[in-house]
Amino acid sequence: QALWLQPTCSDLALAWPRRAARELGGSLRNAMAPAKANPGGASNEAAERPLRDGEVVPLNRADIPSDNNSSSTPSGQGRQTRIAGIADRLNDSILTWFKKRNGDTLQGALAFVPWVLQQAYFEGSLDNGQIVIHRGTGAVVFSDASGFTALTERLAEKSNGAELLSQCLTGFFTPLIDLINNYRGDVIKFSGDALMIYFQSVDDTISPKYNCVVPPHGTYGLPDLGPMATAVLRASACCIEIHKRLHMFDTGVDGVFFCLHIGVGCGNINILQVGGETPPETHVPRCEYLIAGPPLEQISDAEPLAKNGETCLSPQAWEHVKDCVIEGRPLESKPEFHLLLRMDESKYTFPTIKHAAMENDNRIEKRFKLSELNVIRRYIPSAVFKQIECGTLVYVNEMRNISCIFINGAGLDVMSSKGATTAQELMVSVQKACYQHEGTLNKFLIDDKGMLFLLVFGLPPLVHTDDPTRAVLACFDMVKIFKRLDLVGRFGVTTGRSYCGVCGSARRMEYTVLGDCVNLSARLMGSCTPQGILCDEETKNRSSTEVIFNALAPIRVKGKEGQIPVFQPVKKDGVQEIGITAEKKKLRFPWYDHPFAGNASLVAGGVANANQLNVQQLCSVKTWAGIVRMQELLGGGFDKSLHRGEQTITLDTKTSLKAPAGSPFLEGGVLVLESQTGMGKVELAEHLVTYCAKCLQILPVFGTMGPRPGDSVRLAVELLRSSLGVLRLLKPETPTDDFQALQKLAPQELSSRLPLLRQALKDTKVTERQDEILDCSLEVTIALLSSLVKQTAVLMVLQFEYGTSLFPKTLEDQGIFWKAVSKLTELVKTEMQSGKAAGHKPLVMMIICREVEEQNQAVKIAREKGSFVHLSGLTEENILEYMSNYLIVPDTMIPQALRQFVAKVTLGNPRHIRETIDQLLEHNLQVHVGANKQPKNIEVKDIDKINLASWQHTAMVGGTVCLLESLDPLEAAVLKMSTCFHGTFTLPDLAASTCSRWADATHFDFLRLFKAIRKLVESNIIEAIVDEEQEGDEGKREDSVIDDKKEAFGKTQYFQTRNMLIRAVGGAMVLEAQKKSVKRQALIDRALWRELPGRMEDLAKKRNAQHIPWYYEQAFRRM
Repeated sequence: QALWLQPTCSDLALAWPRRAARELGGSLRNAMAPAKANPGGASNEAAERPLRDGEVVPLNRADIPSDNNSSSTPSGQGRQTRIAGIADRLNDSILTWFKKRNGDTLQGALAFVPWVLQQAYFEGSLDNGQIVIHRGTGAVVFSDASGFTALTERLAEKSNGAELLSQCLTGFFTPLIDLINNYRGDVIKFSGDALMIYFQSVDDTISPKYNCVVPPHGTYGLPDLGPMATAVLRASACCIEIHKRLHMFDTGVDGVFFCLHIGVGCGNINILQVGGETPPETHVPRCEYLIAGPPLEQISDAEPLAKNGETCLSPQAWEHVKDCVIEGRPLESKPEFHLLLRMDESKYTFPTIKHAAMENDNRIEKRFKLSELNVIRRYIPSAVFKQIECGTLVYVNEMRNISCIFINGAGLDVMSSKGATTAQELMVSVQKACYQHEGTLNKFLIDDKGMLFLLVFGLPPLVHTDDPTRAVLACFDMVKIFKRLDLVGRFGVTTGRSYCGVCGSARRMEYTVLGDCVNLSARLMGSCTPQGILCDEETKNRSSTEVIFNALAPIRVKGKEGQIPVFQPVKKDGVQEIGITAEKKKLRFPWYDHPFAGNASLVAGGVANANQLNVQQLCSVKTWAGIVRMQELLGGGFDKSLHRGEQTITLDTKTSLKAPAGSPFLEGGVLVLESQTGMGKVELAEHLVTYCAKCLQILPVFGTMGPRPGDSVRLAVELLRSSLGVLRLLKPETPTDDFQALQKLAPQELSSRLPLLRQALKDTKVTERQDEILDCSLEVTIALLSSLVKQTAVLMVLQFEYGTSLFPKTLEDQGIFWKAVSKLTELVKTEMQSGKAAGHKPLVMMIICREVEEQNQAVKIAREKGSFVHLSGLTEENILEYMSNYLIVPDTMIPQALRQFVAKVTLGNPRHIRETIDQLLEHNLQVHVGANKQPKNIEVKDIDKINLASWQHTAMVGGTVCLLESLDPLEAAVLKMSTCFHGTFTLPDLAASTCSRWADATHFDFLRLFKAIRKLVESNIIEAIVDEEQEGDEGKREDSVIDDKKEAFGKTQYFQTRNMLIRAVGGAMVLEAQKKSVKRQALIDRALWRELPGRMEDLAKKRNAQHIPWYYEQAFRRM
């Protein structure tokens, strides 16, 4: 049996506690050591490469793929030599563990790939770069079901709705797919509640399994019909039996029944493999396969003609079986199409056809083995594959809020060679656009509606609080793709609660989304104009201010009684002024236009007033480390009056102040503000820029990127516009038109490159030549700044935000930003070294980001000069003062219970503090005001009964949900189980529910669980309890029953989930029945550990003692 090593267990050098590490880890480290042999003296680079996350390598020599291109290279041979030697150095118990685990993974993964894909692999057309991987003939069946939407709507609001819906789907699809397989059908695609089935025409008479007696159609004495007619006959017989067995299928839910109507066509078929881009959450490329050919055009006409319980055959399919079946009622609208009533039982019956098909079925011979597990992964979403690996696929089914995009494409014939190439280019482009916004491409198919894409935003692990906005922004990018390829695209975007999970049976399934939201998206797509986008009301309401929605006339769609409101999204235009405005000489900050840079909820007056209020409230906290450090660097205290209303910037050197010695604001240099979102870096930066401009006469130049991908052009334009804003303040005669000003002010050697910037200045959404635009703008900006510092001090403010993105390092923008920083740093270094001697004014660079690039020269300068500021959470004293400022009450009036609650929930994050107070003010907190309109007291109600998980619309809770959804399945399971314990817990407590030591679990199972716990500890999601804490922890007396009994592996390590927010959100993801089960299993495990070993020892002693049965003993006494 084949054996593969999974990466989750390849990292066995981690700190497994006590004796287990010595016994288990030591031997496995030796087993995993790279092989010394290296045939041909080749480099060991590939042979010694560590396993990447999710990669599998074969352990048996027989399972090493011989047809892999990499194996022909010396490095590939060296790696295979190393791999082949691993199995020889593992003992039987380890091999058995891997065999069982990977065998289960393979069994689950096989259900996600059709037979024809496996056939293509063994024929060598899957991995040689071909787009068309199969060319053949046969019958194609499109089976559409009714009743799924009604069922989904009824179960959507139930707490166990996903579980019930999954049971209904399994109960319906299991017999359906079994029937299809028995007739040798191959389920190619699940299109929502519909199936696309391929009955390949194969000449069974040349098969080794053919008995040469009964023809392939199964009726003895009748001549062979030929491969194509036999395929259509099998498809027809399959449809008849499906209707007989599954028509009016009772779901058992509120009188909902499933019905099928089916269309059949036949002809030439191509199977295409397209895609190959890598999603942000994994390293495994994702591919899609689709079926194309004339039969799909036939079924697009045939399927709508069939009513529930009927099958309609196209003229081409009817021609092959007209003498084999009985026709149903005539179709007056299209008489060339024919309804199928039953088989002509005087010639053929569906049992004999099915039996013959099963007898001659040899597809099992070309089935993927463990050595092809890496190939299978291309076609399975990474989150689903991880659930298969962990044996938790049942938990992938759930009801969740998602935003989905249906795209209809026209103008492409995929049957032609050019069309196939264009389909590949289209798929790759759509994948890139989708992955840039961290969405999921769920399907690419051709069905009765034409060429369709289904993209979903909000599927794990890519869950964000702004998924509706991401979906709409992705549509804008994809419209450009369709225009570039000269294709017609129509886009429908909806948001709502839908079923997300596997659909099918154990033999064939797909991960899909079902529900009213998904159906409405398809309807909006069908009602859309070419290259147009239509959105529903929920998407409009939940999107950010980055998008403007124009209301259109309500429309009627299938499945809805009345008219529904629809909206056309338009991307908000970029502001034409940034920095110092031309007319009013006011300051305009770039983060006023980007809502994910840490801004709070809007107040009267818009974003600017909201930000100014936040600055006043937060920077007034006198002991906050952030404002204290800024005051040291600026040489002046915080003044609220600087942040009231619009501030006019004037050049008045008489009233300007001076920064202290050693400050970058006196001598030039770099200042870095680093923190997580919401920690106050934007508020601090706004105060710093305002103080510099008003008090120190240091004028600002801005350049920001994010939070959306592809913002390098905006960075370029902001640098140019804000530099020109400073020049216009110094020289009012500077042209107001930006491009004309650049032509006048830019150096002569750059004049030939200026036309490149013309379009960018008009439209920051330019997608062509972005790198060239940024490089040109940086050169022009450096030239402008070199001129400016001769007249005035300049503060460059560079900000990078990746908003709610979970995988920022997989995006290109971060590298682009730091590359731009490096170029500008060269100018700063030059000015620091020789600017003062040349009579230049200080040039300061301030970098605002979530995570710095440590190797960047600017970061090194800031650390060397002591101007690197990392912002962490507020202290308890700071929290009290900030709450006082926010509520506008004396700090002595704030109740102790309220202080403690806010401190525990927010961990000192200023943005979270604001959101928490806003939520409490709605139901649990009231500030009573006296007759003089001064606060009298604060009333707090039911603060201990607050359900934090219900605050999902806040960045605080929404961000926590996104964090937990991004965890690997085993880590997520550990976290959810940990919330079931009020006090501390141990590794065996968690293992009791998944891999109990009393239920044949191995050290490997415990090792995987421990690794998941350790990752959560490193991520500060759960905490490891030190011995001193544990001795005084009441949780031990409550939860632990091990006491002082010595563990086999040494002293027991305790853990606890103390983060109140994570505990509340994670606990809300666990059903009450599951919580009880986890606690019950842990208590049983503890009781067994305390009592069972002693009892087993007593039993062993009793068995080893010599025993004489009583009747022999009596006999001996009588003797």
